[in-house]
Amino acid sequence: MPGLRNGSMMIEGRIGRDAPAGAWRLAFRCGPDHPVAVAVRTPDPGGSRLGALFGRRHSLGPRHSLTYADGAVVLVEPRGGDATVLRRGTGAPIGTILHGTSSTAAAATGGTLCHFVPHPTVPRRPDLFHLLVLDQSGNEFGRIQVIRTVAGWSPHHVDELWDTHLWWDRGGEDLPLPILGTRLVVERRVDQDELDALLGACVDMALGLRPYIAAMRGEDPDPGPSPPPTPVGCTHRGTGGKPD
Repeated sequence: MPGLRNGSMMIEGRIGRDAPAGAWRLAFRCGPDHPVAVAVRTPDPGGSRLGALFGRRHSLGPRHSLTYADGAVVLVEPRGGDATVLRRGTGAPIGTILHGTSSTAAAATGGTLCHFVPHPTVPRRPDLFHLLVLDQSGNEFGRIQVIRTVAGWSPHHVDELWDTHLWWDRGGEDLPLPILGTRLVVERRVDQDELDALLGACVDMALGLRPYIAAMRGEDPDPGPSPPPTPVGCTHRGTGGKPD
């Protein structure tokens, strides 16, 4: 499996369609022949008659399913503006991601899975957002790049420690969307709950347009060379709107 020279792993998630009029999907791969998972939008039970019967008349945001290559399913479900719930396809809880100026994934069994914080030294760019992934003690063990434009896929954004397979040099497709995908790198082995939280967060940001740090809310006090601060969900380029 292609990865980093130090034994870590890189997973790219790119938004695309199966057909020109098809629904948007986020396909994760860790190499050209190594699919990891696919995420798509799923029906919102809050809009059903059963949901209305139980007082869930209004959608809390787009709901997505993440299906791994082995068939395992993770559901990514928003709960208002400040939380995202992760569940297995069987209904078993995984955890909850709490959102503020940064975001934290808490395990259903207690404890912290990880924190998502802005990169402290890399300035905000018009082509991507940089996030660090910290463990419960505040130690960095991963990074996420949220790709905003085709230029964000450029290999010059890849750290010198990352492997330079031709796979990572692929250009991306320009889409009428504010987010084109994500690039995740982890620097150590992660367990299943951690991986579910990391990929669930990528789905939430890319397909769900959920801001995980202040810069994605348009609240960065030092935006640098990027465009004027605008919430990520409102930066559509073209007429395609949000991912389906």
